[in-house]
Amino acid sequence: MEDRKNVAAGKKAARVNKSRAQFRALITSNPNYFGNLSDSKFKAVKKIIASTSFEQLTELGYNPHLKQLSATFDLKKASGYGGDLCADGTQEYVRFYVDLGSGWEDAGIVGTDVHDIPIGKDCANKSSHPLSYSVETHYSPKRKWCTSPQLPKARAILSWNAEPPAGQPDWKPVYGNVLECNIQIDKGFSFGIFVDELKAVTDLPLKLAESIKYPIEEIPDLPQPFPGPDPAPIVTPANLSVEELAEDYLHAKSSKLKVEPKRFVFPHYQEVMSGSDAGPGALTALTASLAKFDIDINELVLSIEDTTGDTSYEELEDVGLDCNQEKLVATYRLKKQSGFSGGLCSHGSTEYVSFWADFNDECEWQYLDTVEVKAYDFSPLPDGGLCYTAVLPVDLSKVRRGCNKPLIGRVRAVLSWNTPPSKVDPSKVPHWGNRLDAHVLIPPGEVYQGVQPIISVVGGIGVPYIDNVTGLTTATAKFVDNGLKADSMGRPCPFGGRVVVRGPAFPGYRYRVQVREIGTSIWSTLIKKLWVTTTMGFGSYHTIDSDGWFKYLSYSQNFAGILAYFDTSGNEKWEIRLQIEGVLGSASQIVQLDNTWPTVDVSITAPVGDCGLLMPGTPMKGKAVATDSYMGSWSVVIGGGPSGFGPVATTTGSSGTSNTPAGGSDWTFDTSGLVQCGYVVRVHARDRAIVNSIGGNHHRNTDVGFCVIED
Repeated sequence: MEDRKNVAAGKKAARVNKSRAQFRALITSNPNYFGNLSDSKFKAVKKIIASTSFEQLTELGYNPHLKQLSATFDLKKASGYGGDLCADGTQEYVRFYVDLGSGWEDAGIVGTDVHDIPIGKDCANKSSHPLSYSVETHYSPKRKWCTSPQLPKARAILSWNAEPPAGQPDWKPVYGNVLECNIQIDKGFSFGIFVDELKAVTDLPLKLAESIKYPIEEIPDLPQPFPGPDPAPIVTPANLSVEELAEDYLHAKSSKLKVEPKRFVFPHYQEVMSGSDAGPGALTALTASLAKFDIDINELVLSIEDTTGDTSYEELEDVGLDCNQEKLVATYRLKKQSGFSGGLCSHGSTEYVSFWADFNDECEWQYLDTVEVKAYDFSPLPDGGLCYTAVLPVDLSKVRRGCNKPLIGRVRAVLSWNTPPSKVDPSKVPHWGNRLDAHVLIPPGEVYQGVQPIISVVGGIGVPYIDNVTGLTTATAKFVDNGLKADSMGRPCPFGGRVVVRGPAFPGYRYRVQVREIGTSIWSTLIKKLWVTTTMGFGSYHTIDSDGWFKYLSYSQNFAGILAYFDTSGNEKWEIRLQIEGVLGSASQIVQLDNTWPTVDVSITAPVGDCGLLMPGTPMKGKAVATDSYMGSWSVVIGGGPSGFGPVATTTGSSGTSNTPAGGSDWTFDTSGLVQCGYVVRVHARDRAIVNSIGGNHHRNTDVGFCVIED
């Protein structure tokens, strides 16, 4: 009987997978095949909209300190994802939007690979599915002072095997779903430097002038994180006393703002009992403070001690693994307006999230670390509360397996308000908060044996996806940090600007990274100081030793594995070499550079030439030039005119993906319907270069004008 059940289940899965396997072909022939496009001219054939039968977005949140938008989704089935781990698989995409008060703004897209993974039982005899995945993207809007809290609504769109289009927040996926939740933007400061400006000059790759030349040692420093005089210190608000909290919470005008004593007294009682000043004197002082409000400390202690797993104020809702950046992401929700020890201008309180892992599925929990996120009172609180994330990078290099042996591990997150969770008992339930478990897929990869020179990522691309002869990306290359394709058409891409070199760490050893132009024998050492980030999100500079060697930093000090900055110019081919002091051999990678912007030109050839006058309805013709050694795409559009017009694509040349022919490409435009005004014809071109290790490409445009006059 059991065999018959398995055969029937297998046939059903095969039927489902066949339908999924045809997905790309179906929407290519008919973009509205599944009826998810409301304004399409194509007729729906089989209506499937926002199906969550295979994958489902479960949580959305934001970390104000790290400025990271995160989404977690579950894979529910064993098949239907394009093949096993040794195959290419397919992609799940998440596009984020945020409404700061003036409508939805596109906050970026992230993708991650998914595969068919057999369903089994874990060491505790529980099903290994669903598998929890997380993705994240950087989001840092302009911040306001603490007197003007920003609690915008965020939206995430999950879509399997089809990118949610940019700038369409109401787009519905075929497979996937949409989630919304309000988030909290970090506050600005009244003292010290503007934090957003600091972020801009430390975390974001910077374009270098084309004129920079070698030797590398002579490259000028990039802007420093603290330009000019030393900044004034940032003043941290003091904790509110228990009397101040009692006054605010017990005498609040609205019942929604009132907080029971056991909540606001809890952190002060814990501090008395666990602090260095614990004793009769400290407890007597707390008792006297509470007596002013007719609060009996003896009754309150019993209530506090009985509090276990209370989720009325905050609740952990999901935990998953970001396979792109190798981070654990826990999402929790703050549910009440008050009870977090003060508003945004106060010190507030702290939500602690500890992470545990059983990556090898041995039913032995290993404590990883605890992450802190600030919490505050907000009145009013948006419906549904506020969604936050706690993020912890994890080193998976010791537990990886090959693609032929999928490894499903268990992870646990424990949320606790104002008191860190236990570091020794993974099963202990906190007073305020809860714990949550999930199954995650450990991404396959090589397990490093011993100390050896290893370059794992160059220019944002994993080295297995860079051809070591041409120095260009391969057809399946994706960015390691966001899972997006280096080129949507699979074309080879060169590198430009700052090429960041990354690799695993071997603390206790020193390394150096050198480069040479192919065809020469002169090696130059990369000596630029590095901005590295700890697993807790704090950044600092790491400088080279005086004799030309960098010290390897531990994973917790440099979780992204930044080894060197290769600030490039020119269009030559270069070799990057990594050596470890005292270790034989080296690792190397060839990269093809491209630091040249596309060449563009546009002209009007009829009826009047550039900057001419014409009547509405007069056909216009012209030539467009767009050339580059690695052309990505180019287009010709008509813009300008009255408010609300354009840009409008011309009838030809609107989506070129290769260089225009000699003499340029012909374009035409029917001016019927244009009102009297001035307009421009603009050609825009973008190449395929991976600039500053994050994509972006080089792009350039130019235009010519014309005027429409009426009788």
